[in-house]
Amino acid sequence: MNERVIWKPTPKQAEFLSCPAREVLYGGSAGSGKSDSLLMAALSQVQNPLHRALIVRKTFPMLRDLIGRSHELYLPLGATYSKAEKTWTFPSGALVEFGYLDADEDKYNYQGRQFSSLCWDELTQWPGDGTDANGEPVNSAYLYLLSRLRSPEGSGLRHEVRATCNPGGPGHNWVKQRWNIPDDGSASERRDPITNYRRVFIPARLKDNPFLAQTDYARGLEALAEADRKTLAEGRWDVYAGAVFSEWNFKLHTCQPFPIPDGLEMWRGADDGWASPACVLWALHDEIHDRIFIVNELYRAGMTAQVMAQAVLAIDSLYDDEPLDGIIDSASFADTGMGGGRANVMNALGCRWRPSEKGVGSRIAGKNAIHSRLALRSDGFPGLIVFRTCKNTIRTLPALPYSRSNPEDVDSSADDHCYDAARYLLGRKPPAKFARVRLKGL
Repeated sequence: MNERVIWKPTPKQAEFLSCPAREVLYGGSAGSGKSDSLLMAALSQVQNPLHRALIVRKTFPMLRDLIGRSHELYLPLGATYSKAEKTWTFPSGALVEFGYLDADEDKYNYQGRQFSSLCWDELTQWPGDGTDANGEPVNSAYLYLLSRLRSPEGSGLRHEVRATCNPGGPGHNWVKQRWNIPDDGSASERRDPITNYRRVFIPARLKDNPFLAQTDYARGLEALAEADRKTLAEGRWDVYAGAVFSEWNFKLHTCQPFPIPDGLEMWRGADDGWASPACVLWALHDEIHDRIFIVNELYRAGMTAQVMAQAVLAIDSLYDDEPLDGIIDSASFADTGMGGGRANVMNALGCRWRPSEKGVGSRIAGKNAIHSRLALRSDGFPGLIVFRTCKNTIRTLPALPYSRSNPEDVDSSADDHCYDAARYLLGRKPPAKFARVRLKGL
């Protein structure tokens, strides 16, 4: 193809197109030419007649601009478009198809299909609703379509994923972790712990696009609200508009672990789960300063009630000879017909769980309790501080977005397991007499 005639890539776009890694993510700020880059990435092997590329967006209406722009880029290459199939056919016989993945079941539309290239536009619009073989959060549709990367033996085709995105959205958290993207949005690379495939993040900012860098569009981005400016103009991943807990400050709300003093009240909160991760948080209360520290966490999917109880009690034993008490999602007490609810099974093993209180306004009250604790006190420190070893809490809590259907609540399709455990923990009503921790060996 003659790219010089129809499109001339910027250096950053050229880097994205030529990167040999299995999963390549491009983006970071507005105006960096992400859509054009993705459309051209789908053509990486277009001279091979067996090449099949799939370009996806979250919903069908979101595809319209991409399809419109594809006519400008693909028609000069001699391709023909089928409106019914939403597919381009190139002179070699290669195909580029457009699709969408809104509901989780949409992924099964691609069952039995095979593609050499999967191209995802605005990847952070898909929530982290599952976990991969490494136990890391991922979008289940993204993970499923990876199984569609295949081609006939001897085809000579590479199997590759190309994606674009901005920071923010319900998928901010899992995307940031999967590519190990630093807070400042700089370049990153990691290898899958199981497959050893490379994942590369290539940041692109407005200044990297000479066609927009000095325009009214660029000046307009500089006039945005602070959170919007940091993400859309600077490509930062540590703050974005729409985050529920925008007051979060890593320097203030986290600390290095310290030896826990004797006699402080400790307890735990938990969001139960099986397919999705269960999360348990351990907390201590500094009564002098009325400050709560989250000192430990358990974050894991696929635990039976017995396995989860063993893990919880093992962590309890780090702090006291006797199990601590805690609050867990009341749904875990529901009888599933297999020997009682999961919480009852764990309690029979000594976990001392009590059900969370649920009622009208309880979710909003829980969110407000976290806001209240994150607020700075007269001494300049917040009422809630997290040990930096609690990586999942630190990773997910500040990235949690608002619900699109209820602007007063969080987006429950995002990774909200640590959040739910935290609100249950803060909603605990202590018994009449507190149990004091007796540290071993003292």
